[in-house]
Amino acid sequence: GGEMPDGRCEEGRADHKTRWLSSESTSEAEEDDAGSPMQGWRWFVPLRSSGVVRVACVAALAACAVLASLGANSHRRASAARDVMSSIDVPALGTVSEIYTYGAPATASPPFENLLSPSGCFDGLRCFNEDLVGPGTRDVDAATLSNAFPHVKMPTAVLHIGMDSLYFPCPGKPSWPNDESGDAIPDWGLHWENDYAPRLKRVTVNHTHFSAREPFASAYKFVILAYKSYDSTIHTREAIADRLPGWKLVARETRIQGHSTLYDEDPVMLVQDGDTLNCAIVFTGTNNIDNELTTSTTNFGSGYCGFDNVHDGYRDELWAITKSLFPRLRPKLGKCNKVFCVGHSLGGSLCEIFAACANSKRVFDPDYQQQMWARDEPEAMPEISVGSVVYVDDAEHRCPEPPCPKTPGG
Repeated sequence: GGEMPDGRCEEGRADHKTRWLSSESTSEAEEDDAGSPMQGWRWFVPLRSSGVVRVACVAALAACAVLASLGANSHRRASAARDVMSSIDVPALGTVSEIYTYGAPATASPPFENLLSPSGCFDGLRCFNEDLVGPGTRDVDAATLSNAFPHVKMPTAVLHIGMDSLYFPCPGKPSWPNDESGDAIPDWGLHWENDYAPRLKRVTVNHTHFSAREPFASAYKFVILAYKSYDSTIHTREAIADRLPGWKLVARETRIQGHSTLYDEDPVMLVQDGDTLNCAIVFTGTNNIDNELTTSTTNFGSGYCGFDNVHDGYRDELWAITKSLFPRLRPKLGKCNKVFCVGHSLGGSLCEIFAACANSKRVFDPDYQQQMWARDEPEAMPEISVGSVVYVDDAEHRCPEPPCPKTPGG
């Protein structure tokens, strides 16, 4: 059996039945499992435990059953446990289908892989701006040169203006951009929406218009979300209605910590398409240089969600956000059909780490447990008019609803 944060899991013998005790009912839902590795096991899950804990218990007990059937052969036991944990889908665990990032710094070495894909690649698009300014000289979005880690394995676009852009399908260019040849000049002027949106709208590759082709069409569609995450709820709703007809802002949760120059807001949005019921979760980039500069400049690696050598500043940022905000976001994520992750700058880095962890399905890992969600039946959610706030410890209450002025009383 396995010990989980809010409940207890135990295993016992039964007559070829698998049972999962639901918190919604005192009856036992039974389902034949003849021929499966879990045949003959009964699972007891606490009635008062959360849905997320029950998901983890189910997965843990599946692994327990397999391990017990293999006796003392440690190699076979480890291999079988990995197989169970990678394939467990009862109840269905939430995953990230696609990633769209704009000017994001890199995240981990070796590069994150999508552990649910045979190719190891994520769908979507990672893009960064570059201008060729002379022989052997190029201006590059400065944020993307901020560390030497590689990026997640996924399609990559180098966006130019007035000339062909470069496109690299899976596995993309995880090590790009870099300054190994000494010709890259960091340019913060290339980091903003007024450069990304026009380049995506008019992108050509090999003298062919690619703006209507995937993944460029979706990257252009979602760029508005990446930058509106810095804006107010009302302005975000207006922009979504204008640029993404049929989509609605269904959640905006903001984590607030600190005082004065260390005051910091970390908003996370959830936007849903009313037709497909797909959702985009949107992480926000750096919005307080005084407080978040160390997040980006902490360039050593540490562990996260079973991955080694993850950018420590970014993994800490994601951990703090999921700890504070996912109790509120988790129920809504469960109502999404597919989940895409969208982010500008630091927000894009958070997407890479978040998606890699979500698709690892490492239910024993505490980082995974903190950000995981269980999929329910997809459901259309109502649009919100006001966002919600979580204040950490004695954080400053600067205004009724973020984003608040950059300075107290401003």
